[in-house]
Amino acid sequence: RIPSDFRLISAFGVICFGLVGLELASIMGDEIRDPDRTLPGAVAIGGVISGLLYVGATLTLLIAVPKDQIGVLAGIMQAVSHLAGRIGVAWITSPFALVLSLSIAGIASAWLAGSARIPFVAGLDSYLPQGLGKLHPRYATPYVALIVHASLSAMFLAMSFVGAQVKEAFVTMLNLAVVLQLVPFLYMYGGLIKLGLAYDRRGYYSKGTLLIAGWSGLLTTALAMAVAFVPSHQIESVWLYEIKMVVGTLFFVALAAFFFFVYSRRKLPQEVGA
Repeated sequence: RIPSDFRLISAFGVICFGLVGLELASIMGDEIRDPDRTLPGAVAIGGVISGLLYVGATLTLLIAVPKDQIGVLAGIMQAVSHLAGRIGVAWITSPFALVLSLSIAGIASAWLAGSARIPFVAGLDSYLPQGLGKLHPRYATPYVALIVHASLSAMFLAMSFVGAQVKEAFVTMLNLAVVLQLVPFLYMYGGLIKLGLAYDRRGYYSKGTLLIAGWSGLLTTALAMAVAFVPSHQIESVWLYEIKMVVGTLFFVALAAFFFFVYSRRKLPQEVGA
Protein backbone atom coordinates (compact mmCIF):
# COMPACT_ATOMS: atom_id res chain seq x y z
CA ARG A 1 0.00 0.00 0.00
CA ILE A 2 1.34 3.43 -0.99
CA PRO A 3 1.42 6.03 1.84
CA SER A 4 -1.05 8.86 1.17
CA ASP A 5 1.57 11.54 1.81
CA PHE A 6 3.88 10.04 -0.81
CA ARG A 7 1.05 10.11 -3.35
CA LEU A 8 1.14 13.91 -3.29
CA ILE A 9 4.33 13.75 -5.36
CA SER A 10 2.21 13.01 -8.44
CA ALA A 11 1.07 16.65 -8.34
CA PHE A 12 4.53 17.71 -9.52
CA GLY A 13 3.86 16.25 -12.95
CA VAL A 14 0.57 18.14 -13.21
CA ILE A 15 2.35 21.37 -12.22
CA CYS A 16 4.87 20.89 -15.04
CA PHE A 17 2.03 20.06 -17.41
CA GLY A 18 0.29 23.30 -16.45
CA LEU A 19 3.36 25.32 -17.44
CA VAL A 20 3.69 23.70 -20.86
CA GLY A 21 3.09 26.13 -23.69
CA LEU A 22 5.62 28.89 -23.09
CA GLU A 23 7.89 27.29 -25.67
CA LEU A 24 5.29 27.90 -28.37
CA ALA A 25 6.25 31.57 -28.42
CA SER A 26 9.38 30.67 -30.37
CA ILE A 27 7.19 29.50 -33.25
CA MET A 28 6.12 33.11 -33.72
CA GLY A 29 9.71 34.34 -33.80
CA ASP A 30 9.31 35.68 -37.33
CA GLU A 31 6.41 37.85 -36.18
CA ILE A 32 8.13 39.27 -33.08
CA ARG A 33 10.29 42.34 -33.19
CA ASP A 34 13.82 41.53 -31.98
CA PRO A 35 12.92 37.99 -30.75
CA ASP A 36 16.45 37.26 -29.48
CA ARG A 37 16.02 40.03 -26.95
CA THR A 38 12.27 39.85 -26.35
CA LEU A 39 11.57 36.13 -25.92
CA PRO A 40 13.93 35.27 -23.02
CA GLY A 41 12.49 38.00 -20.82
CA ALA A 42 8.93 37.25 -21.92
CA VAL A 43 9.31 33.57 -21.06
CA ALA A 44 10.74 34.41 -17.64
CA ILE A 45 7.99 36.93 -16.89
CA GLY A 46 5.31 34.59 -18.21
CA GLY A 47 6.60 31.76 -16.05
CA VAL A 48 6.56 33.90 -12.92
CA ILE A 49 3.06 35.24 -13.62
CA SER A 50 1.73 31.74 -14.37
CA GLY A 51 3.24 30.43 -11.15
CA LEU A 52 1.71 33.25 -9.11
CA LEU A 53 -1.70 32.68 -10.69
CA TYR A 54 -1.56 28.96 -9.91
CA VAL A 55 -0.48 29.58 -6.33
CA GLY A 56 -3.08 32.32 -5.85
CA ALA A 57 -5.92 30.22 -7.25
CA THR A 58 -4.89 27.25 -5.12
CA LEU A 59 -4.70 29.34 -1.94
CA THR A 60 -8.12 30.84 -2.67
CA LEU A 61 -9.56 27.37 -3.13
CA LEU A 62 -8.02 26.14 0.12
CA ILE A 63 -9.35 29.16 2.01
CA ALA A 64 -12.85 28.72 0.62
CA VAL A 65 -13.15 24.95 1.05
CA PRO A 66 -11.48 22.64 3.61
CA LYS A 67 -8.73 20.56 2.05
CA ASP A 68 -10.38 17.21 2.72
CA GLN A 69 -13.62 18.38 1.08
CA ILE A 70 -12.20 19.62 -2.22
CA GLY A 71 -13.36 17.48 -5.13
CA VAL A 72 -11.01 16.71 -7.99
CA LEU A 73 -13.72 17.47 -10.55
CA ALA A 74 -15.72 20.34 -9.05
CA GLY A 75 -13.19 22.13 -6.88
CA ILE A 76 -13.69 25.54 -8.48
CA MET A 77 -17.48 25.31 -8.35
CA GLN A 78 -17.26 24.21 -4.73
CA ALA A 79 -15.27 27.30 -3.84
CA VAL A 80 -17.57 29.66 -5.74
CA SER A 81 -20.71 28.10 -4.26
CA HIS A 82 -19.29 28.17 -0.74
CA LEU A 83 -18.09 31.77 -0.89
CA ALA A 84 -21.22 32.99 -2.68
CA GLY A 85 -23.38 31.45 0.03
CA ARG A 86 -21.34 33.08 2.79
CA ILE A 87 -21.66 36.59 1.36
CA GLY A 88 -25.32 36.20 0.37
CA VAL A 89 -25.03 36.04 -3.42
CA ALA A 90 -25.75 32.36 -3.95
CA TRP A 91 -27.63 33.22 -7.15
CA ILE A 92 -24.34 33.88 -8.91
CA THR A 93 -23.40 30.18 -8.81
CA SER A 94 -25.59 29.15 -11.76
CA PRO A 95 -24.41 31.91 -14.14
CA PHE A 96 -20.83 31.18 -13.14
CA ALA A 97 -21.33 27.48 -13.88
CA LEU A 98 -22.70 28.35 -17.32
CA VAL A 99 -19.76 30.63 -18.10
CA LEU A 100 -17.32 28.01 -16.82
CA SER A 101 -18.94 25.34 -19.02
CA LEU A 102 -18.66 27.58 -22.08
CA SER A 103 -15.04 28.28 -21.20
CA ILE A 104 -14.22 24.57 -20.91
CA ALA A 105 -16.02 23.86 -24.18
CA GLY A 106 -14.01 26.59 -25.88
CA ILE A 107 -10.75 25.28 -24.47
CA ALA A 108 -11.58 21.73 -25.58
CA SER A 109 -12.49 22.98 -29.05
CA ALA A 110 -9.26 24.96 -29.35
CA TRP A 111 -7.13 22.03 -28.20
CA LEU A 112 -8.92 19.62 -30.53
CA ALA A 113 -8.68 21.93 -33.52
CA GLY A 114 -5.08 22.86 -32.79
CA SER A 115 -3.88 19.33 -32.11
CA ALA A 116 -5.52 18.06 -35.29
CA ARG A 117 -3.21 20.33 -37.29
CA ILE A 118 -0.25 18.17 -36.30
CA PRO A 119 -1.46 14.98 -38.07
CA PHE A 120 -2.74 17.22 -40.88
CA VAL A 121 0.71 18.67 -41.53
CA ALA A 122 2.31 15.25 -41.06
CA GLY A 123 -0.06 13.92 -43.69
CA LEU A 124 0.91 16.69 -46.08
CA ASP A 125 4.57 15.91 -45.46
CA SER A 126 3.98 12.16 -45.96
CA TYR A 127 5.01 11.22 -42.42
CA LEU A 128 1.44 9.98 -41.85
CA PRO A 129 -1.16 8.69 -44.31
CA GLN A 130 -1.69 11.35 -46.95
CA GLY A 131 -5.44 11.19 -46.41
CA LEU A 132 -4.94 13.14 -43.18
CA GLY A 133 -3.77 16.08 -45.28
CA LYS A 134 -7.06 16.44 -47.14
CA LEU A 135 -9.06 19.66 -46.88
CA HIS A 136 -12.82 19.89 -46.96
CA PRO A 137 -13.89 21.03 -50.45
CA ARG A 138 -16.32 23.59 -49.06
CA TYR A 139 -14.99 24.72 -45.68
CA ALA A 140 -11.25 24.24 -46.37
CA THR A 141 -10.74 22.56 -43.00
CA PRO A 142 -8.63 19.43 -42.33
CA TYR A 143 -11.77 17.38 -41.81
CA VAL A 144 -10.10 13.96 -42.05
CA ALA A 145 -7.54 14.84 -39.38
CA LEU A 146 -10.28 16.32 -37.20
CA ILE A 147 -12.48 13.23 -37.50
CA VAL A 148 -9.61 10.83 -36.81
CA HIS A 149 -8.39 12.93 -33.90
CA ALA A 150 -11.87 13.19 -32.38
CA SER A 151 -12.51 9.46 -32.84
CA LEU A 152 -9.27 8.46 -31.15
CA SER A 153 -9.91 10.92 -28.33
CA ALA A 154 -13.40 9.51 -27.78
CA MET A 155 -12.07 5.95 -27.81
CA PHE A 156 -9.35 6.81 -25.33
CA LEU A 157 -11.87 8.63 -23.15
CA ALA A 158 -14.11 5.56 -23.08
CA MET A 159 -11.18 3.28 -22.24
CA SER A 160 -10.24 5.43 -19.26
CA PHE A 161 -13.59 4.65 -17.63
CA VAL A 162 -12.97 0.89 -17.60
CA GLY A 163 -13.12 -0.25 -13.99
CA ALA A 164 -13.04 3.32 -12.67
CA GLN A 165 -15.31 6.07 -11.46
CA VAL A 166 -15.43 9.52 -13.04
CA LYS A 167 -12.81 11.02 -10.74
CA GLU A 168 -10.44 8.10 -11.29
CA ALA A 169 -10.91 8.31 -15.06
CA PHE A 170 -10.18 12.04 -14.96
CA VAL A 171 -6.99 11.58 -12.94
CA THR A 172 -5.85 8.75 -15.21
CA MET A 173 -6.39 10.80 -18.36
CA LEU A 174 -4.67 13.80 -16.82
CA ASN A 175 -1.56 11.89 -15.75
CA LEU A 176 -1.33 10.04 -19.05
CA ALA A 177 -1.58 13.39 -20.83
CA VAL A 178 1.28 14.61 -18.64
CA VAL A 179 3.52 11.74 -19.73
CA LEU A 180 2.67 11.96 -23.43
CA GLN A 181 2.87 15.76 -23.51
CA LEU A 182 6.33 15.77 -21.95
CA VAL A 183 7.87 13.13 -24.24
CA PRO A 184 8.89 15.72 -26.90
CA PHE A 185 10.56 17.80 -24.20
CA LEU A 186 13.03 14.98 -23.61
CA TYR A 187 14.13 15.39 -27.22
CA MET A 188 14.14 19.17 -26.98
CA TYR A 189 16.29 19.35 -23.85
CA GLY A 190 18.48 16.52 -25.11
CA GLY A 191 19.05 18.55 -28.27
CA LEU A 192 19.91 21.57 -26.14
CA ILE A 193 22.54 19.55 -24.29
CA LYS A 194 23.98 18.32 -27.57
CA LEU A 195 24.06 21.90 -28.83
CA GLY A 196 25.89 22.97 -25.69
CA LEU A 197 28.48 20.21 -26.03
CA ALA A 198 29.11 21.23 -29.64
CA TYR A 199 29.33 24.87 -28.55
CA ASP A 200 30.02 27.48 -31.19
CA ARG A 201 31.17 30.87 -29.93
CA ARG A 202 28.96 32.50 -32.53
CA GLY A 203 25.90 31.32 -30.60
CA TYR A 204 23.65 33.67 -28.67
CA TYR A 205 24.05 31.90 -25.30
CA SER A 206 27.17 30.68 -23.55
CA LYS A 207 28.05 27.01 -23.29
CA GLY A 208 27.34 26.98 -19.56
CA THR A 209 23.88 28.49 -20.04
CA LEU A 210 22.97 25.91 -22.67
CA LEU A 211 24.18 22.98 -20.57
CA ILE A 212 22.52 24.19 -17.36
CA ALA A 213 19.23 24.84 -19.14
CA GLY A 214 19.42 21.52 -20.99
CA TRP A 215 20.26 19.34 -17.99
CA SER A 216 17.85 21.07 -15.60
CA GLY A 217 15.05 20.82 -18.16
CA LEU A 218 15.84 17.19 -18.98
CA LEU A 219 15.95 16.10 -15.34
CA THR A 220 12.81 18.06 -14.45
CA THR A 221 10.94 16.57 -17.41
CA ALA A 222 12.07 13.04 -16.58
CA LEU A 223 11.05 13.49 -12.94
CA ALA A 224 7.64 14.88 -13.90
CA MET A 225 7.02 11.91 -16.20
CA ALA A 226 8.12 9.44 -13.54
CA VAL A 227 5.95 10.82 -10.72
CA ALA A 228 2.92 10.80 -13.03
CA PHE A 229 2.93 7.03 -12.56
CA VAL A 230 2.47 7.47 -8.80
CA PRO A 231 -1.29 7.17 -8.17
CA SER A 232 -2.89 10.05 -6.30
CA HIS A 233 -5.24 9.49 -3.38
CA GLN A 234 -8.25 9.56 -5.75
CA ILE A 235 -7.12 6.25 -7.24
CA GLU A 236 -8.61 3.20 -5.54
CA SER A 237 -7.22 0.42 -7.73
CA VAL A 238 -3.48 1.02 -7.96
CA TRP A 239 -2.78 -1.95 -10.22
CA LEU A 240 -5.50 -1.00 -12.70
CA TYR A 241 -4.18 2.55 -12.76
CA GLU A 242 -0.62 1.40 -13.44
CA ILE A 243 -1.78 -0.94 -16.19
CA LYS A 244 -3.68 1.88 -17.90
CA MET A 245 -0.72 4.23 -17.60
CA VAL A 246 1.87 1.77 -18.88
CA VAL A 247 -0.28 0.36 -21.68
CA GLY A 248 -1.48 3.81 -22.73
CA THR A 249 2.04 5.24 -22.82
CA LEU A 250 3.52 2.31 -24.72
CA PHE A 251 0.61 2.23 -27.16
CA PHE A 252 0.85 5.87 -28.20
CA VAL A 253 4.65 5.94 -28.30
CA ALA A 254 4.71 2.73 -30.37
CA LEU A 255 1.98 4.09 -32.65
CA ALA A 256 3.94 7.29 -33.26
CA ALA A 257 7.16 5.34 -33.88
CA PHE A 258 5.39 2.99 -36.28
CA PHE A 259 3.98 5.77 -38.43
CA PHE A 260 7.22 7.73 -38.37
CA PHE A 261 9.51 4.90 -39.44
CA VAL A 262 7.11 3.38 -41.96
CA TYR A 263 6.21 6.61 -43.71
CA SER A 264 9.68 8.13 -43.47
CA ARG A 265 10.95 5.14 -45.45
CA ARG A 266 8.25 5.68 -48.03
CA LYS A 267 9.08 9.36 -48.22
CA LEU A 268 12.80 8.82 -48.87
CA PRO A 269 12.32 7.29 -52.36
CA GLN A 270 9.94 10.15 -53.20
CA GLU A 271 12.56 12.74 -52.26
CA VAL A 272 15.27 10.90 -54.20
CA GLY A 273 13.00 10.67 -57.23
CA ALA A 274 12.15 14.35 -57.01
